[in-house]
Amino acid sequence: MKKRILATVLATVLTCSMVLSGCGGGSGTTDQPATNGTDDAATTTDTAPADTSGGDAAAPAANHDEALTLEMYNVAANYQGEQTGWFGKILKDKFNITINIIAPQVSGDGEGLYATRTASGNLGDMVLLDNGLLQECVESGLIADISAEIKNYPNLMKYWEQIEKFNKGIGDGTGIYGIPTEMNTNGPTAYMAETVSSMPRIPWDFYTELGRPELNTLDDLINVLAEMQKAHPENADGKKAYGMTLWKDWDGGGEQVTIENVNQLTKWYGQEVNGSVLIGSDNTIMPLTDKNGAYYKMLKFFYDANQAGIVDPDSATQEWGDACDKMQTKRTYLVWNNWMLGFTNNPERGEAGANYMGMPIKDMQVFQTSDYYYGSGRVFGIGSGVSDDVKARILEYYDWLASPEGATTQHIGTEGIIYTVGEDGKYTLTEDGYNRFNSEIMIPEDQGGGNWTDGNNQVNQWIVASVETNPVTGETYGSDLWASYLEKNNTKTAKEWRELYDGKQNEVEYLKDTGMMNIVPSLNLSLAVDTSDISMSRGSCRSIICDASWQAIFAKSEAEFDAIWDDMVTKVEGNGWADLVAYDTAKYQPVIDGRKAAQ
Repeated sequence: MKKRILATVLATVLTCSMVLSGCGGGSGTTDQPATNGTDDAATTTDTAPADTSGGDAAAPAANHDEALTLEMYNVAANYQGEQTGWFGKILKDKFNITINIIAPQVSGDGEGLYATRTASGNLGDMVLLDNGLLQECVESGLIADISAEIKNYPNLMKYWEQIEKFNKGIGDGTGIYGIPTEMNTNGPTAYMAETVSSMPRIPWDFYTELGRPELNTLDDLINVLAEMQKAHPENADGKKAYGMTLWKDWDGGGEQVTIENVNQLTKWYGQEVNGSVLIGSDNTIMPLTDKNGAYYKMLKFFYDANQAGIVDPDSATQEWGDACDKMQTKRTYLVWNNWMLGFTNNPERGEAGANYMGMPIKDMQVFQTSDYYYGSGRVFGIGSGVSDDVKARILEYYDWLASPEGATTQHIGTEGIIYTVGEDGKYTLTEDGYNRFNSEIMIPEDQGGGNWTDGNNQVNQWIVASVETNPVTGETYGSDLWASYLEKNNTKTAKEWRELYDGKQNEVEYLKDTGMMNIVPSLNLSLAVDTSDISMSRGSCRSIICDASWQAIFAKSEAEFDAIWDDMVTKVEGNGWADLVAYDTAKYQPVIDGRKAAQ
């Protein structure tokens, strides 16, 4: 089916997870494991941001007479091809540019694509890379140094502290090659959202039908989902529904050697997958293959769920777009990432008591990083082969992305269709705005035509985070913290949820107050890039672990599950696993040290 960029889905999107400097494959998805930043004090220079007040500060004028098609190599994109639709029209009208996205994630052979393009000496006019890939490409001479130009762009300069600090770790530390993603000015330990990045979320109406049973363990969650599926085996359109649905095409991105669905759920139990190791919110590092770790635990959870008959049988073969449609049409009763709520929730459903809500399991210890003040672990850059004129037009575009107008357009959409402006200058979503991620919103031809989702920003990554304050409104760019949004979403579902959970206003407050979550400082470090031997070992282990993980989920018995796991461990040990774990343990020690220093 047609791929869509659906990872932009919610204003609470926090980029999913953490890809701190990956190795050669470059396949992040937004939540796929994605990213993090440094919390130690950043050095500053005498150069202050040109304009940090309000409005869109003026960047140097560029000549737009010539229409440009700019190729962008993009590890975050779920779509390959030209940006069209309403966002494409804005770029054409404003800058006379068209962006052609080269997406390793959907190319069929991400590693091969990267190898071919780097060997040619031209990765792209623009690039969006994981930190480690950027460093590798800088060393190969593929990325332009923009240190002589960037200080002329006032919206980018608002984030000079973060940009400068990140680039101190790139090359010889004297150039500016990358612009970090997801930056904000709220401070390095702040966490603004009302939801955590990953926890169990289920439909409140179906949960209420069951009498709202206590969820003390994962077994309780499986039982609840099984009862939901029994009571509602089909959705309202008569299509088969399941307790949960999985997808395969996000597996093994970047440095990861695992299947992504499991990766995201390890966060329920205090660990995050990074390469061959699990990093804990308690600052521990352990091998991924340790049976005491959260990867084994959550893989076993999916196996147990399949034994209970609640895993969609298409899970091992379907792609993200298929799973997405099932979320949008209530054909799956478990979602986890907070941005997935954009597919399942809106005020109308909330008032009917039918929104999906976060469900704390009593034995959980949620892993949650702070907002990405210093950046999320991915960076925008410019190819070294572009002319000075093209470089100026790209920098003008990047500066707009960091402006209030650009950030609003990316995180929300366009005025009139998606939001309106009140007399007080505050923004309110329209009905189409509330429903843009779970309904087909058609756009007038004079604004690009087509449906809103297909025309949305297919780059799927932002320079400025949704939690940043818009100086025009005094509220965040993301709509989920707007006063108008909170008022409209104070629905029957939300009120009943608060009543059940001791009057806590949201899941973050509940998890904090019950000791079920500690905020982990977010770091944005450029870490070691794999040697050729490590890269070869990582690739071999990735194939073994991903294949075995899917087999284990669909094993016919617990004995077969254990046999598959043990065989997997034996095979990776024969493919350099010990050296890979030692390498990743040393690689991520600076993350642990940085977090300890910031806590």
